[in-house]
Amino acid sequence: MMRVTNKMMVNETIRNLNTNTLAMDKWNRQLSTGRILNRPSDNPAGLVKAMRLRTNIVEGEQYLRNIGEALNFMETTDSALDSMGNVLHRVRELTVKAANGTNDSGANAAIAVEIKELAEQLKILANTSYGTKRIFAGTNVTESPLADDGTDLTWNGNNAAFELEIAVGIKFRMNLTNAGTGSESMQNFFTDPNPDPPPAPPLAPGEIQLTTDNGIFGIMSRLEEDIRNGNLTEIGAALTTLDNKIENLLSARSTIGAKVNRLELQDSRLKNTQISFTDLLSKVEDADMAEVIMQLKMQENVFRATLGAGARIIQPTLIDFLR
Repeated sequence: MMRVTNKMMVNETIRNLNTNTLAMDKWNRQLSTGRILNRPSDNPAGLVKAMRLRTNIVEGEQYLRNIGEALNFMETTDSALDSMGNVLHRVRELTVKAANGTNDSGANAAIAVEIKELAEQLKILANTSYGTKRIFAGTNVTESPLADDGTDLTWNGNNAAFELEIAVGIKFRMNLTNAGTGSESMQNFFTDPNPDPPPAPPLAPGEIQLTTDNGIFGIMSRLEEDIRNGNLTEIGAALTTLDNKIENLLSARSTIGAKVNRLELQDSRLKNTQISFTDLLSKVEDADMAEVIMQLKMQENVFRATLGAGARIIQPTLIDFLR
């Protein structure tokens, strides 16, 4: 039979006290943090799942920020297109007035001046920016797409897609590279130089074919000149051209509307997904506070009982051994 010594009882009591203290520390940590996963050793498999869920949540938050950025970009674009439409409708009204043939030269001159001012307003709208990004510049967003040196207009933008990622592997084109349902780009909408049109009739010897700008600025420039000169035929023809440009703007706004609807649907889906991921993460790592408190209280009772038992066991002193 093994002899139980006083030292053995002391060591066993200390070991039990340490075990109880560690258990109390575990439950106290869960109570203070509100989580059951505080160390990798708590639940290695659960920790891996929690890290994956946290990664998904962080990605979702970034995608939601991207969608918000794209929505603001689209709203700025739509506002600019709306302003352009208002300008072109006013130009059309003035063109109708100039085409009736009853205006004197003074009235035509006044109409031409207003059209010129409206063209200047369109130049401002062509360089509309969202923050530091030029919305009609393609991917060259840091530079004003339309440069005006007082004589010539130069387009510095491009028709490349300016994209943001709104889901894993899903790119969304924010900028409007086409002004309508056809192939006309925003560059061609504003300024569309046609340096080599087919000559009809053939050019005479030594004659130079002039560049024709079929963009809205070229149209308005020619319209201003025709109104000043009273060219009723050309003024009447300009109405059809203006109607085409206005139709292109309406098509562009419908495209913006479709893009906004898609973004809002994606935003709603991502928010629902975020809620699901957050709920799953809570189930993996959040502690049941009622259970934690009960376990902590139970462990405190065990610890006190161990202290009490140890106090009774380790009562002998040196005087007791000398008796």
